Amino acid sequence: MTAQQERIVVSPGPVHVDVSRWEQIPPTHHRSDSFRKVVYETEDMLRELLDTGYPVYLITSSGTGAMEAAVANVTMPGSSVLVVSGGKFGERWAEICGAYGCQVDMVRFPPGDAVDIEKIVSRVKQSRPEYLALTHVESSTGVLFPLRELVEALPNPRPLIMVDAISSLGAEELKMDRWGLDVVVGACQKALAAPTGLSFVSLGARAMVFMKARSMGLYYFSLNRYEQSRTKGETPFTPAVQIVQMVHRSLSGIKSLGWEAMRRRHEKSSRAFLAAAPHISLSSFPEEPSSAVLALVLPTRCRGVGIVEELAEKKGIIAADGQELLKGMIIRTGFLGLYGGKTIRRIVTSLGAVIEGHGCSVDIDSAEKAVESLSDQEDIFR
Repeated sequence: MTAQQERIVVSPGPVHVDVSRWEQIPPTHHRSDSFRKVVYETEDMLRELLDTGYPVYLITSSGTGAMEAAVANVTMPGSSVLVVSGGKFGERWAEICGAYGCQVDMVRFPPGDAVDIEKIVSRVKQSRPEYLALTHVESSTGVLFPLRELVEALPNPRPLIMVDAISSLGAEELKMDRWGLDVVVGACQKALAAPTGLSFVSLGARAMVFMKARSMGLYYFSLNRYEQSRTKGETPFTPAVQIVQMVHRSLSGIKSLGWEAMRRRHEKSSRAFLAAAPHISLSSFPEEPSSAVLALVLPTRCRGVGIVEELAEKKGIIAADGQELLKGMIIRTGFLGLYGGKTIRRIVTSLGAVIEGHGCSVDIDSAEKAVESLSDQEDIFR
């Protein structure tokens, strides 16, 4: 990597946060009127992005903390939960629900395979679970879950639906109220282009009933406490003040661009990247790829040889390896909609050069032509 090349994070999250953005964050105190305004506006914008009229609770934690808060507040020991899993983060729902004493059943799909809605609906009809938990975009594999289609296909009365939208929100279409989602959890370090440390939970009407009945057994993750503080523009405990401010700025920028326009940027960028992939000996790992996370299969001679590390060391491009059994088999990138055409071209050509160095066939000119449609797209959040 030359001295002139900026290191840039293109993993599925945490995403790149330009250091200059920190300079735009004014000092404040979390119990000041100025910060209360930021909290109110951040929650309002998150409701717009989620397309919900229900509350959003800001939690200082990773996305897993938001998942735990959801399970802790709307289930009880012995609750029957059907978890749909296509990878590591679907499995996480099962682990958290099990930790809280739920009776967990699972529908598993092999990593990368498209989701079979009929199989899930059949299991719901058979076992009649009280809850259904799933991941909208499985960031360990890049697969997009057909969320809306599944909800429409579920029999009535429907189980209470809990959705991990940590990787999808802002990059994929999601309509919480219109689609009938009961719980949605998210985090700030993905398409919202902020540092790690802030997550959120939104509960619909059915889930609110369970939450309000939960009076004992929780402290930090008690959403009743967050509800009491929310009406005052506060959080019940000291929040990650600067990260809340950073999320506020990101959401303000996305809103100015337009929620749908932002999603279209992600889709256009990801599709162009996928079109370039075959020209550098890569292919999509999932059958149904998302616009949020791209998981690409490495050519045989590039597997297990540290491509991700080499890409970072030689080209300054920080992507992500596969996880567990997929380690060394795939490379994962994400949220290309945040970046301009020059940056995406740099990612494509850098990947191509590293892969070519291992003796694989690469056509850089054709790969660059595949992303030409992004030439006028500017970087944002810089």
